[in-house]
Amino acid sequence: MSTDPITIPGYTVHGELGKGGMATVYLATQESLNRKVAIKVLDDSQEGQLDERFINEAHLIASLNHPRIITIYDISRLDDGRYYIAMEFVAGGHLKEQAPSKCPEYALGVVRQIAKGLEEVHAKGVVHRDIKPANILFHKDGSVILTDFGIAKNLAIDTDITQTGISVGSPSYSSPEQAQCDDLDHRTDIYSLGVVLLELLTGNNPFKGD
Repeated sequence: MSTDPITIPGYTVHGELGKGGMATVYLATQESLNRKVAIKVLDDSQEGQLDERFINEAHLIASLNHPRIITIYDISRLDDGRYYIAMEFVAGGHLKEQAPSKCPEYALGVVRQIAKGLEEVHAKGVVHRDIKPANILFHKDGSVILTDFGIAKNLAIDTDITQTGISVGSPSYSSPEQAQCDDLDHRTDIYSLGVVLLELLTGNNPFKGD
């Protein structure tokens, strides 16, 4: 991990864990409780929609209470105005980093755990829209947890803060409906989880391409 000069009040930042399309994740210690946390900091942007999406992500995660779903501790803002979310730190890495395994028992074990988390997500009327190996994290005991609700959608709300006609998600795991910007329901997540299962069983994702 690289050292980063970012300062977050109440936390000791140790370094960068990863960077996505709109945010950077840091490993930190929450000083009041002396526990390791992952802090997702929104990149500097003038787009109000990104702020709204980030806040929505925090609220969605906070509404979900399940052992297979990442736990959120706090949402706040830095002195420069950027939002951040403090979440549990999951130390075992993500599925994309795991050595390839074509063992059916292993594959089914991972997928069943994520399916349990998705059952809770869908029961709340939410669609994750980005089920992929990089968003499936491992605890040290081998249990898995679903993370990154940055483009999740609450089906009870008509508005969508993503651009109309612009496909969101990861193309190699997206359902045809999602790729074509059609109306979606929980089945798009089931399709994506099926692609993850296929990749685990065969060691290959047939939908990857330029």
